[in-house]
Amino acid sequence: MVLLQFKNLSASPVYLNARGCKVGPACLIEEIRLFPPFLGANINFGGRCVVSKFTSWAIVLVLGFVVTLSGEEPHTVRDLTPPEFLQAVEPVPETPAGEVFAAAEFLLFTPRQRGLDFVLEDGRDDLTPVGRVRSLNYKTEPGIRASLGYRPGGYPWDVRFTYTYITSSDNFGVVANPAGVLYPTLTRTGMTNEVNVAFASSSLSINVYDAEFGYHFEQDFFHARIFGGLRLANVREMLTADYDGRDAQRATVDVRPNFDGVGPLFGIESTIGMGQGLGVFGRASVALLTGSMRAPFVETNNVGGTVYADVADRFALTVPVVTLGVGVSYQYRGLSIRAGYEVSNWFGVFERPAFTDDFAEGKFLRQSSSLGIDGVFVQLGLEF
Repeated sequence: MVLLQFKNLSASPVYLNARGCKVGPACLIEEIRLFPPFLGANINFGGRCVVSKFTSWAIVLVLGFVVTLSGEEPHTVRDLTPPEFLQAVEPVPETPAGEVFAAAEFLLFTPRQRGLDFVLEDGRDDLTPVGRVRSLNYKTEPGIRASLGYRPGGYPWDVRFTYTYITSSDNFGVVANPAGVLYPTLTRTGMTNEVNVAFASSSLSINVYDAEFGYHFEQDFFHARIFGGLRLANVREMLTADYDGRDAQRATVDVRPNFDGVGPLFGIESTIGMGQGLGVFGRASVALLTGSMRAPFVETNNVGGTVYADVADRFALTVPVVTLGVGVSYQYRGLSIRAGYEVSNWFGVFERPAFTDDFAEGKFLRQSSSLGIDGVFVQLGLEF
């Protein structure tokens, strides 16, 4: 049978059965009949109705069929999720780990300096200086540069510490021919003027400490690093000359200019990739070092028995330093290899006293000289 429900605003719901008789809610289940009867059965216990399992499923199917025929859509559950929660949530990327950079650099540099002359060689002893000035020239010798840095993960800046050590030396001697004479250039005027034998030696050592703060720019095949920081430098030089014959009896001149300075450092280095890990790079830096120069001067004769001069000179000095370098590079994952050419100049880093008058014994001038350094380098770097 089919059961119809009518609602009214002032009374409880009224149900009509197939015969048109009103029935109450308590008898609703009791009046439902399904045909054929084998689909289910009703059991009434004192006005209460118990419906079997099969009858319940049949009721659901019939009611659904009736609703479908009536054209009504079944009720659906409305999604009440706030719109902001419906947006896709992007996963938060993990911050990459920091990178440690270490590099060792083999240097093959040649220091170049004027002011290392020690004698004028004249082939004729006729009181007219004509001939060649003999000077020391520093040899090409190996040096080292080591760097250690750290770059935090996900940040474009880094910190780096670099140590550079450069050393060189030279020595040379001259003997006057029988008809000639040697004129010393390091001795005081009017004291040791002519000699027959001259021998000189010089040594140089440079220690440079750089503390840098760098910022990286990376785009496609181009990478640049701008850096600034502080540089500390120690420059040590020793120049000695021995003279003998004529006015000299094992005469000696000893000059040791030493410079210690510190100051700001700025620079840039860039690399342009060429594919397959290869690239070309260039770097440039400038530093302005302010410090003190110590230039003691000692001159003796008669195997050290006679002192002609013993001067301790110390004064403030500012030295600009400019460095340029170019080369090629290869990068494979965290391993890098660089090779190239570098040149630098230390402006006016050396000054020594030079006595100029044999009548005014204490009058002297400071002779200034710059130091140029150039050569090739090979760098092996590792990032981990």
